[in-house]
Amino acid sequence: MAWGGNDKGVEKWIKQLNENDPKLKTLHILSFRRVSPADLKAIFVAVAHNTTLKELYCSGHALDLAAAEQLSEALTLNDTLESLNIGNNELGKNDDIVAILCEGLAVNEGLLTLDWENKGLNNSSVQALAKCLKKNTVLKNLNLSRNELDDDAIQTLVLALQENETLHSLNLSMNAIGPAGAERLASYIAGNCHLIELDVSDNALMEGGETLGASLSNNKSIETLKMTGVTSKLEDLQLPSAAGADSQATDVKADESQSAHGNAIAKAVAKALSGNRSLKHLWLDHNHIQSISLVTLASMLPQSELIELRLRNNRLDNEGAKALAQSPGKLRHVELGENAIGSEGLGALLDTSLEYVGLFNNQVGGFGAEPERIPDLSNSKVQTLDIGCNGVTLEDVNAMIELLLAGGVPDLKLLEMGGNAEDKEMDGWEKSIERLQREKPEIEVAWKRLKSGEMAQ
Repeated sequence: MAWGGNDKGVEKWIKQLNENDPKLKTLHILSFRRVSPADLKAIFVAVAHNTTLKELYCSGHALDLAAAEQLSEALTLNDTLESLNIGNNELGKNDDIVAILCEGLAVNEGLLTLDWENKGLNNSSVQALAKCLKKNTVLKNLNLSRNELDDDAIQTLVLALQENETLHSLNLSMNAIGPAGAERLASYIAGNCHLIELDVSDNALMEGGETLGASLSNNKSIETLKMTGVTSKLEDLQLPSAAGADSQATDVKADESQSAHGNAIAKAVAKALSGNRSLKHLWLDHNHIQSISLVTLASMLPQSELIELRLRNNRLDNEGAKALAQSPGKLRHVELGENAIGSEGLGALLDTSLEYVGLFNNQVGGFGAEPERIPDLSNSKVQTLDIGCNGVTLEDVNAMIELLLAGGVPDLKLLEMGGNAEDKEMDGWEKSIERLQREKPEIEVAWKRLKSGEMAQ
């Protein structure tokens, strides 16, 4: 592995590439290193006939036409390289360079991953990439996050994807995709789709998110769908809120609108799950989804193949948590951080077949005052529990320890409680945690805030 920090590094890398040095499997040229387009061209010449390099990472470095031509030629000859990230955030502004690179990519027979995150790609430059995808038969993973792809660009990509049967993972997060783009993706998902993982997070899909969710009912390939933060308008994703009373009123209306879209997405996915047998991982964080819609989604879990559900930073309370707990089906990992779930919801989620329960920054504190309200949890399958930043008191900690020592949550391996202990209770926490770890050494407990300059263990 080479990272690019020593003098005469370019000459050394070229020598290693020419000699097929078995130690050079990854070449990662850091963006702050001074490497000229001429240097990159020389490296690409050596890459052409190399048979040992697996990963080439030159992100943040500008390419000129000559360097692009040489890399394109190298890609036609090299079938060993598996992962490529090249170009800076101006790459997509030069259609000629993108077109030349895509000519080589189209016929390459070894590359599995192309990472073009934050490369300035737009509707114009994506035309060449679409042509490439129609011809390439080996690429598995394509990252187009943080570019300038709008609805028209998505239409171009969809037409190409319909002719591509080998791409499995596509990341379109943080672009400029709107409702129309979401609908075009939905038509592809419901039709001749071969993707296994799709990420459309942080795009202003709005009502298009519901259409996309509904398209899952006819999909047989997607196992992971990431659709976080898709209920805001594009300008709300890009600009901070203005200060003042007027902005507060606007925020309330925005919340109501986002909840309407988020609830519609949850209900559309719920309906789709009745017939979908491929989806296993679903991310719906930051969509203002309310418990009433989660109840609908949860009711379909027994019929689904879902094993992971992320709903961080929504508008969920105990009712939503209890609905998830009632019949989780095959669900094993649930992330509900930054909601409004209390101790009642905590108890319900722990008394299930779930293995991971994430409740960071909720409202579960206070259960120690009435420990009898928490079930004995002897049948709990939870292995990891995160209740950090929940207002958990020393009284709560002691109640939890008594429950654990009595055989509750018997499979627990990791208990995360950071951000709860107040300074005045530190000594008490210390003694209680020491007791737990002495009597249940198999449980790892993370509860202390790190002091300045202190390293995590």
